[in-house]
Amino acid sequence: MSLPGPIELVLRLGIAPRIGAIGMVEQAVDAYLAGYAHPGERAIALDILLRDLARLRIHEPDLDPFIGEVEQYIDQLHRNLARQAA
Repeated sequence: MSLPGPIELVLRLGIAPRIGAIGMVEQAVDAYLAGYAHPGERAIALDILLRDLARLRIHEPDLDPFIGEVEQYIDQLHRNLARQAA
């Protein structure tokens, strides 16, 4: 199974947490989104990341707190997109 860069990074950093890990994942999410020009495409990309995080949560329940932090960041990005569209 091939994972998008941010999800693979969550798996790698969540297993052996490091200082600044959440910042590294946030940067990876931002870089992933940079590949999508239109807000609608970005919203879909964020939804895909959330779906993949949910799957990762099932397979790696010990990562739950770390995944929750990443989901909060993605939710914030979703809200920003919604504000921009309004």
